[in-house]
Amino acid sequence: MKKVLALLTALVLVFALTAVAENEVVNVKVGVVGSTNEQWSEVLVPELAKEGIEIELIYFNDYVMPNIALATGDVDLNAFQHYNFLNNWNDENAETYGKKLAAIGETLIAPLSLYSDKYTSVDQFQKGDTILVMNDVVNEARALQMLEALGLIKLAENLTSYATVIDIVENPLELNLIELDAAMIGSQMSDTSVAAGFMNGQYATQAGYAHESAIAVEAYDPNNADQHGIVNIIAAREEDLANPVYLRIAEAYQCDAVAEVFNTLYKGSFVPAWSTEAAAE
Repeated sequence: MKKVLALLTALVLVFALTAVAENEVVNVKVGVVGSTNEQWSEVLVPELAKEGIEIELIYFNDYVMPNIALATGDVDLNAFQHYNFLNNWNDENAETYGKKLAAIGETLIAPLSLYSDKYTSVDQFQKGDTILVMNDVVNEARALQMLEALGLIKLAENLTSYATVIDIVENPLELNLIELDAAMIGSQMSDTSVAAGFMNGQYATQAGYAHESAIAVEAYDPNNADQHGIVNIIAAREEDLANPVYLRIAEAYQCDAVAEVFNTLYKGSFVPAWSTEAAAE
């Protein structure tokens, strides 16, 4: 079955390249978040332009608008979210916008990390310290699960939905957990009342935090199916999943040049999803 699917995908991509060659230029708008998207601007945009695929990057400052823009047709693809975020968005918004979004390709794994300007270890946290967590339900749950794994809090058992601060049942240090938009956390880290804050690789890099300076990093096990949900993706409208040009873009992303950007520029903040997943098979 895998061989058949691989053959079909290859045929679709051949048709894509032929179509591009015949029609000269195809314009594709791709929504991205934040200012650090060099894998697109430095690698994919110039390389795909050689094939007649002109990518226009549409920049967003938060996690709210990119999926709305995709559902309403303002962009053709977006690349900023993982499977869990996408699935939650579909559950809450697909009916409202009349469009279901789906993954057309996998991109990277961005482990959630905890940063601090005050401490070098989570063992140094003091009673009443303030920790900033994301306010979107999916990534907030990841942050709280990290705090639980570090032994700082305990969450209610048998949760049937993503954890939020109201699901904390034990907090021995009486940590003050403040929920903020992910884009705002970096700018609030200099506040002397803040002990630490959670950021993903992109926002951490944007705020000037090196991955190696994190005092805690989310563990990712490619052999654990439950963690596959944090793999980031390129998303498309469900009806566009067979679009040959979009498939070509998704394929082009998984290349050595993009992996090199992750390795040199982001230095561990991003991990290529395709090589990690292959290693787990």
